[in-house]
Amino acid sequence: MTSAELILYATPTGPLATALAEVFGRITERGATTAQDYPPHCTLTGFFHRHHDEIPRIVAELDHAATTMDGPVGGVEIVDLHHRPDWVGLELASDWLHRLTARFVELHTVDSTDDPLRPKDWLHLSIGYGVDDLQAAVDATDDLDIGLACGWEVGIWQRHPDGVWSRPGR
Repeated sequence: MTSAELILYATPTGPLATALAEVFGRITERGATTAQDYPPHCTLTGFFHRHHDEIPRIVAELDHAATTMDGPVGGVEIVDLHHRPDWVGLELASDWLHRLTARFVELHTVDSTDDPLRPKDWLHLSIGYGVDDLQAAVDATDDLDIGLACGWEVGIWQRHPDGVWSRPGR
């Protein structure tokens, strides 16, 4: 059996997602950063590898986690847009994303030979990093309105060996 490289992401939807796609396009035109190798997202777990035939079960576990967790659903706050020397991105805050990730980790069946799930604590959406000069990323965010309407979709993503991304079960 072959192994799939998977990860749990929260991805923006709505007008903010559209604006971020435009920002990523402007950065790519001027010289992409490492962030442009990925869809705009907030990482909820590290990468993990599972057999391809396990993907439907994993997607079902995430769906079950979303429908059985306690407390209010939704709610992601964009705290700020940061321009640092080594990173440009959105700082996020969300008890909901932390709770959903914890519930998924709790429900996910892990075999003794599987990669462990590694939940992430720092909620953020990277716009630029991994290159010496992030000026293109800074310039591309000059008119980014972080107050735009935005929803969030949480899903399992797969990175294929050729660098293409997909959302299994969608």
